[in-house]
Amino acid sequence: MIYFYPHSYLRDRQLDTIRNWPFNEVINPEIAKNRAGEQVSRKKATSTKLSRSWNQILPLLNVKLRPKRAPEDAVIYLWGGLIATGPFIVDIDNPWSLVGYNPSAMRLYKLIIKKVLLSHRCKEIRCMSDACRKSLKQLFGEGVYEKAVVHYPYTNQKVIDLPVDTDKSCNFIFVGTQFELKGGEAFVKACQIVANECPDANFTIITHLPDKYKIFVNSIPRCTVLPANLSRENVYMKMSESDVLVHPSYMESFGMVLLEAISCGLGVITTNMYASNEIVINGSNGFLINPPISAWHGYVPTNNFLVPQLLKNMKSVDYRLFVQELVQSMAAIASDSELRNSMKKQSAKHFKAQFMRQV
Repeated sequence: MIYFYPHSYLRDRQLDTIRNWPFNEVINPEIAKNRAGEQVSRKKATSTKLSRSWNQILPLLNVKLRPKRAPEDAVIYLWGGLIATGPFIVDIDNPWSLVGYNPSAMRLYKLIIKKVLLSHRCKEIRCMSDACRKSLKQLFGEGVYEKAVVHYPYTNQKVIDLPVDTDKSCNFIFVGTQFELKGGEAFVKACQIVANECPDANFTIITHLPDKYKIFVNSIPRCTVLPANLSRENVYMKMSESDVLVHPSYMESFGMVLLEAISCGLGVITTNMYASNEIVINGSNGFLINPPISAWHGYVPTNNFLVPQLLKNMKSVDYRLFVQELVQSMAAIASDSELRNSMKKQSAKHFKAQFMRQV
């Protein structure tokens, strides 16, 4: 029997795991009842402070005590951590979640983590992506890699065969609470150019837009800004009304928004990092663009892995070539309805083949 660890902070994908687990195997399904997934607040998303959290300062191992209410024979299911005693299943987006996303801590606890993951207590290592599993291999070797299994996240979407879109207009959408980390500034600069080159292009931005960008964004023709606190259902609705998601992020382990976009049958333009190429096949259902700065080098963190450091280093980056590549990709899709329809159909096909589950 599974006992889901009662984390105080659970995202939609984690709640979906609880809700879609076979009901007769879950001891505490009520922790997901009437609960919405946590999101980054506007205050945090738009903060200009570069202070580090305590787990980024102190090199700590993410170990949880076994919940007191869990039966002795229950298997504890938790995200991004280890259980001190008893059997457990661990679910990770990348291995550095096990040390609070602090790369320096991984160097200290690497051997301990490897030993626990290979122990009989660890019943399963569930990776959010194949990239995550490959990171485990680089860190801990073949044994951990062979034990790990990829379980892509659930989505509530069920794509259908898309009709041919005869509308000349192309609707781009950007979705992300953390506007700057997700490449929002480069995106709106590209939108301004594409809006002039492609008069049939429209733009929707769902985000916590920092005040300093409001005047610029308001100057972009046919651009609509919506708050990031929209319900999940409303975000899906806005996606379904769009053609292409643009997600030029600089920090991403998986990118749930990419999976949600292809589940809606959208083409996708995004940055090529970590697991994004598992969702977006370059030239087929979208375009992958190399970012000017990234939290990742292959399957290993860069010195930009910590958010404060990334935000600091972003200030000295030349984004002109990156914006130009965004413009080229967006304009290519906006001006070619056949390409746009093809990418949308390929997204739906890829989602059905790789990510859709029969629940």
